[in-house]
Amino acid sequence: MASSITKTFDLLAQSRNSNAINALILALDVDDELIREQAVFALLQQQSARGLVEVIRRYATHSPAIRKLLETHSKALDAAIRQCLLHGNRELQYCGLEFVRLNHDFRQIPALIDLFENKRLVNHQPDLATQTLRHLIGQLYEHFLDRSVDSVYSRSFLKNAKVIRREILSSLMKASEHLQEFDRPEEIMESLLILGNVDDAAIRKILWHSDPETRRLAEQVLRESKHVGVMQLICDFTGVSYPNTKALEALAERQDPEFIAHLLRWLPEHPSELQQTNFRQIGKIVWLDAEQQDFTKIPPVLQTAVIRLISLLELDLPSKKHAQRWMLQHGTPAAKEAAISILRNPDPTEVAEMVLENLDSEDPIQQAWATCQLRAQHVPDAMNLLIEKIDSPIDEVREAARKELASFDVDFVLEHFEDFNPQVCPSVGKLLLKLDPRCLLELSRAMAHPLKKRRIKAARCAQALELHGELIPALAALTEDSDDLVRRTSAEILGTLSVPAARQALMPLLTDENTRVREVAVKILRVPEQSDPTAVSPDSEKEE
Repeated sequence: MASSITKTFDLLAQSRNSNAINALILALDVDDELIREQAVFALLQQQSARGLVEVIRRYATHSPAIRKLLETHSKALDAAIRQCLLHGNRELQYCGLEFVRLNHDFRQIPALIDLFENKRLVNHQPDLATQTLRHLIGQLYEHFLDRSVDSVYSRSFLKNAKVIRREILSSLMKASEHLQEFDRPEEIMESLLILGNVDDAAIRKILWHSDPETRRLAEQVLRESKHVGVMQLICDFTGVSYPNTKALEALAERQDPEFIAHLLRWLPEHPSELQQTNFRQIGKIVWLDAEQQDFTKIPPVLQTAVIRLISLLELDLPSKKHAQRWMLQHGTPAAKEAAISILRNPDPTEVAEMVLENLDSEDPIQQAWATCQLRAQHVPDAMNLLIEKIDSPIDEVREAARKELASFDVDFVLEHFEDFNPQVCPSVGKLLLKLDPRCLLELSRAMAHPLKKRRIKAARCAQALELHGELIPALAALTEDSDDLVRRTSAEILGTLSVPAARQALMPLLTDENTRVREVAVKILRVPEQSDPTAVSPDSEKEE
């Protein structure tokens, strides 16, 4: 039976009799899905405009199998689709628009453009026609953005994507020459600006050489369109030798969050010389003015891009300072670091204040950033603050402090211990032992340094850090030093220790050739125990 039906439809497909077409159209409405599918296939072979229009009229009720069949033969439907769009009633126009939209039929874009010519055609579906045009233009734009979109369209069609784009631009350009005859001319203009590139003749003509009314419409779309294609066109003008003035004005004056986000996402990390020149020409951007700034709406991931943008512009000093202060107070760690360099000569006091403010932040990330900046920004009492943070209960802060103190060794401590708060020096000693197990050996070697000042400094450092009790042999060796001041310093430090080894090391100094050294030794050995373990003789300070 199926074979007989198939033969019947084959004969009807080859017949040129009008009754054959009538029979096939009637078959489109029978209950049997297989018969309907064969009827559609026969009409596609017939290539009868009347029959294919009826196929499109029933598009909403077709089965998935029939829709797939129509999709694979969409080129055979071109004339019928155009007929439905431009000359069909409301029902046919709706079905035609649905077919074009669902099948991404870019070939029908010129027909859609014609549909907006309200003086010649009746547009029964203005909203759907607008949606369909936007959909197709957007899909074609995305095809050139990302090749992975290829799978959305038929591959045979996409092979000619560049040709299709050029033909559509040509149709849009012709339409723009008499936009006064169009319903919704802004849709035509936006489509042109979405698909066009800065070096396209159509774009140059519309922005430079069209009539004033058309240019005004183009400028309006540049300022208002939220489509990524238009926003990218504006950005692309920063990379050409002779950018369109109105495009740069749109970049400077647009304040909508969509454009700001797109600009910041696009902004290159390393702008070309042309881009740098054009951004300097722009000079100021409205939303970056001190009185307009509201960075709370900027996603954290884009905050560093804000700093890069500011650095490209000729922004006034108050606006730069306002942006810097906000970023230092509320920005991400990367944004804070970038913000410090906004000004050529930033006020170190202000930067230090911002670092200290963040050091007390409840946000662990902000506090960790501030910890990393204590030394880099020369914050007063930086070392003491770092030492306090090494025991922070917050993992991020503790890790940041450890990273900053990675270079915290004997040489560093010898150079800076006199700047430390005396109350934290014992903690510094414990920290040094923790970070550098060889620190006692290094201090012993420093006490044997050829330079007298270095030997004295090492001995005093050991006492300040309360490590001198672990260095009695090295201090005892200094009691035999050839320099009187070194011997006396060693005696005074040993005198702060009540252990037998320290007192034993002082015994030879009772007969020292230097009167001052002998007096120190005699005075210490007469006293059973030191009342002030950190005391150093005033005479010693004076003589040094």
